Amino acid sequence: MKQAMIDTMRKPKHDHFDTPDYAVFPLMPHIPKGRIVWEPTDTTGKSNISAALKNHGCEVVSTSKKEFDFLTDTPGFDFDYIITNPPYTLKDRFIERCYELKKPWALLLPLTALEGVKRGKLFGEHGLELMVLNRRVEFTGGSVWFPVGWFCYRILSDQLMFAEIEKRKK
Repeated sequence: MKQAMIDTMRKPKHDHFDTPDYAVFPLMPHIPKGRIVWEPTDTTGKSNISAALKNHGCEVVSTSKKEFDFLTDTPGFDFDYIITNPPYTLKDRFIERCYELKKPWALLLPLTALEGVKRGKLFGEHGLELMVLNRRVEFTGGSVWFPVGWFCYRILSDQLMFAEIEKRKK
């Protein structure tokens, strides 16, 4: 485990890991059908997150940094929720931006994102709900050695929830 962490830190930054649909399913009961969800890191409009939300009955607005920078640009479209798996090297900026936009949001983040003075202050000021997944997610593009969960704001019915995911064979 320790060697895996060291090896990962030595590699060049690789911040693109597609989320499998099974990691999104536990969130679906908390997102009303018919709502508009912004997926700000979907470069093609066909990510598994977007597909799961569309299949659930939501309208999805997909953007990517090439056309629209979530962190700096002002959205000229309506949306009810923000749901994404952001680049983990930018997680602090994504969390700040989500709070700034004052809409319900869900970010799939490493559980270690609970740590940190800056994040702790933001979570304390604005509130945070957490859905802990029972297994590690096998992201396309590579599996990760750390657990992740859905960090949410104004989405979950409880501040702390536990959800089961079932990995599917490819």
